[in-house]
Amino acid sequence: MSEREQGKQAAASTRRVVLVTGLLALSFAFSFMDRQVLPLLIEPVRHTFAMSDTEIGLLQGLAFSTFYACAAIPLGWVVDRYNRVGIAATCVAAWGVATAACGLCMNFGQLLVARTATAVGEAGCSPASWSILSDLLSGRALLRATAVYNTGPYVGGGLALILGSMALRHFTVTGGLALPLVGHLDPWQAVFIVLGLPGLILGAVILTLREPKRREFGVQERDLSTRTTLKVLFGSRQLMFFFASFVFVTSSLYIVLTWFPSVMIREGYGTASTIGRPLGVLFLAVGLSACFLSQFLVRKLDNSDMLGTLLRRLSIVLSIQVPLVAVFALIESASAAYWFYACEVATLSVTTTFMASPIELGVPNRMRGRATGLFLLCNNVLGASLGPAAVGALSDRLKGSPHSLVTAFVIVLGISSVCSVILMYLSSTKRAEADISDLLQASAVPRNS
Repeated sequence: MSEREQGKQAAASTRRVVLVTGLLALSFAFSFMDRQVLPLLIEPVRHTFAMSDTEIGLLQGLAFSTFYACAAIPLGWVVDRYNRVGIAATCVAAWGVATAACGLCMNFGQLLVARTATAVGEAGCSPASWSILSDLLSGRALLRATAVYNTGPYVGGGLALILGSMALRHFTVTGGLALPLVGHLDPWQAVFIVLGLPGLILGAVILTLREPKRREFGVQERDLSTRTTLKVLFGSRQLMFFFASFVFVTSSLYIVLTWFPSVMIREGYGTASTIGRPLGVLFLAVGLSACFLSQFLVRKLDNSDMLGTLLRRLSIVLSIQVPLVAVFALIESASAAYWFYACEVATLSVTTTFMASPIELGVPNRMRGRATGLFLLCNNVLGASLGPAAVGALSDRLKGSPHSLVTAFVIVLGISSVCSVILMYLSSTKRAEADISDLLQASAVPRNS
């Protein structure tokens, strides 16, 4: 093959990687846009269905954990064996329909079921996406592509607040939305419909991508059993400490995402239609900037100890969050609250940029889907569920205080912040490192199951 032909082939490969990474990142963005529009709308939803803070916490946490508890590992198993592009496309379309269905709900129970269905997005799409990227790239190139993919929550979350507040303002002025066969919808219901249905189009576009060939070497050539996969994962102290740390990282992230708009509104800093745009701009701009600046953390990493060094650096980043939360208890102005929000988003976005790194760098191909499923199961059943639910429950217990919600917010977020720092540091120590290849040899079974 001539140099010119090799150059063309390399350029085509690069374009393919850029296209795949971009579309997968866009799918992640859409999943977060569909998910994060609820915190903006939670106050009008609360008044419509007369919900307590405990019910709000359950709606924003339990609704996701229910699906994950049932489907995370089975969907990971499917990702390890079947066409990952098709899985990702199906998940994107499914959560778009589920989000639109939220706009048709007539009571709290129906809304809880509809929000549960939106969990199909991360339960199937993220394991498929991380597995695809791991077969297209390796080393620092893989970390960079993963960083681009992980900008999705900040693009989607920012757009949810910006577009959601604009749509809410529009439908409030027009008095809602009238649909054939459905009838009149309240403004908050119309927002769900408008933001959910584009997921069908994106799912169709993703379906046009070509499934990459799995890169398998040595022991990875076997289709490893779920029993072996779990034994290897639980045998690595580094992975277990990292998984536990990210439960609290996820808890912190979802406490901020789900409750901060309500904190702003109840503390008298604005309304749902006025705080949405500034919060959205901050979330989008700060989150994206932090994701790209996070690449400085991987500079000059030694390939022989890339993961351990990265985890130590992440523990330092997370430690910044602890004094931030303590200071927030003293904040008494809207501008200071926005600054706190920006700092929280920056800290958490740098950390979540590398949330898949231990799985991508250390887990064999035929285990990645289930490893990712278990990782997301822990994050969503425990972190994304218990954190927001704890804030709501504690707020209800402190109902006699004029600042019950902000007090509960600070207490639960502070506990999550401290625990995430300690566990992330423990995952980076030499004693926590485990040789996955040795665990594989010790745990390998002669046949699939």
